[in-house]
Amino acid sequence: MSRFRDQLIRFQKKNYWRNLKHVRENLSYNPSLIKYENEYLSYLKTYEEISNKNELVKKVIASDLVYQGDYHTLRQSQRLTLRILRDIHEKRDIILLMEMFHAADQKYVDDFLKGNLTENDFIRKIDYGRKWPFSWQSWSSILYFCKERCIPVIGINSEHGEGLKSIRNRDQYAARVIVKTLLRYPEKLAYVIDGDFHISPNHLPKEVNDLLKLLDNPVRHLIIYQNAENLYWKLCKEDREEADVLKINENSYCVMNTMPANKIQSYLNWLEFSEDAYYPVKREWETEGVEGQGITIQEIIVSIASILEFDLPQNIIEVLSIHYADDYHFIDHIHTIKGIKGKIRLIKEKIIKGEAFLLEYEKDGEPRYLIYLPNSNINMAAEEASHFVNAVLRGPLKKSSDAFDRFYKNVITECLGFFGSKFINEKRKSHSENSIRILLGQIKRGEYLKLDPVIPQTAKYILQHFYLERQTTDQLAFQEKFQSIYESKSSTPTIFSTQLGYILGNKLYYAVKKGKFPLSNVREYLRDPFDDKRKAYYTYLDISERLKQEKAVSQY
Repeated sequence: MSRFRDQLIRFQKKNYWRNLKHVRENLSYNPSLIKYENEYLSYLKTYEEISNKNELVKKVIASDLVYQGDYHTLRQSQRLTLRILRDIHEKRDIILLMEMFHAADQKYVDDFLKGNLTENDFIRKIDYGRKWPFSWQSWSSILYFCKERCIPVIGINSEHGEGLKSIRNRDQYAARVIVKTLLRYPEKLAYVIDGDFHISPNHLPKEVNDLLKLLDNPVRHLIIYQNAENLYWKLCKEDREEADVLKINENSYCVMNTMPANKIQSYLNWLEFSEDAYYPVKREWETEGVEGQGITIQEIIVSIASILEFDLPQNIIEVLSIHYADDYHFIDHIHTIKGIKGKIRLIKEKIIKGEAFLLEYEKDGEPRYLIYLPNSNINMAAEEASHFVNAVLRGPLKKSSDAFDRFYKNVITECLGFFGSKFINEKRKSHSENSIRILLGQIKRGEYLKLDPVIPQTAKYILQHFYLERQTTDQLAFQEKFQSIYESKSSTPTIFSTQLGYILGNKLYYAVKKGKFPLSNVREYLRDPFDDKRKAYYTYLDISERLKQEKAVSQY
């Protein structure tokens, strides 16, 4: 185990156990739920082998019934549903069965999918806030995907009660709905989304199997778990924590798409009625309750600097201000800051697009920093924290009039930001050359119905850039090919350079972690303002060449 990797794992364990401690402090002791949880955990003590996305998708397609576990407060958990549906909807007819809807509200679900109810009316009629008090935004993309492709959605939930008996009653009720669906639509794939604990083989699947045995109607079933913490720590001991899909046994898999600490953090945030720790809904509670217990941007900054073995200037965090999307006076404040008036239009565009950013400026001759986070997730917060560390170490930037240099300086900046963000969430994904080719194929086949045209165009530019890198290092060749893009006033050069930086930063992280690339070099990059003409460009090519053999780590 490399020293750097050892530091990262210790950091993740520290955050995980701290978050778990806070969850336990905020929950009353519930022996019924603990028993139900332990029954679930008994099936996740080990795994059979490392698997991959393709094998999992093949198993899903070959099944009659799939149970996917969901951690309701973790947005990444719902994103997995959407990714799998995208991968299989052209190969199988699907019916989606969801815990988030009560079976008694099926009429309203059908009306919404048929376009007979607006989103607001639908939410009101099903009493969403009371029956399913989780972020609508996390789930709405799944529903609209089904709506656009005429995929039926069926509710399997029922009213809650107290104790273990109530939980088992809900499993039994859901099982009856699932079995009726299987009998009515035997040719379709029944895809069930239910809470993590419910999909344990001795919970909902057992209830379904018992009914199917009575009816002499066996089906091919598959269970998909997500982010089992004990399996992640087991992978760390085996130096295999980069695995994103585990085969538990022939009928069950586990997808690992976030870090254990981040999973628990999402629950702490939900307890605070906030979608994440960096966007407090009730500002007066910022230093109290659960919100104050989760990891903060300031702590992320200190952790990143510590892992990189940097001592930041004393009191530097005190000159950092953090603003959120609910700060309605933010733009007024921006207008009062000297030296950034030329950036107001760009700032407003970023806010409208829901993007995070770091601003650097001076006040009374001293450096000042500002981080803006929209409805941020932990990746955004960690990336801006990394940008802050970079900004402090390299000092004030000189304004460059050369579009070529500005482009590659941004590539390096985004590379370092992505690199540092993976200290907090190693499962964060970037594209790779192969995934971009797949994306363009999906776009061509019409799998993305609503897409900004700048995305496929930028994807093509990235592939062209990689191709040119393999042919030459001559800057004139790149200028001839891309100069009009470097100089464009549109968002294209920013998206283009950011994605190149993300791809490089992702590969750089794993190379450093494996001891294949010196951390000392990364420390030098962080301190370098790259003011010398063409230095950022040649640094990019140098890193790319040295990482040529480093395979992109895919995540599902």
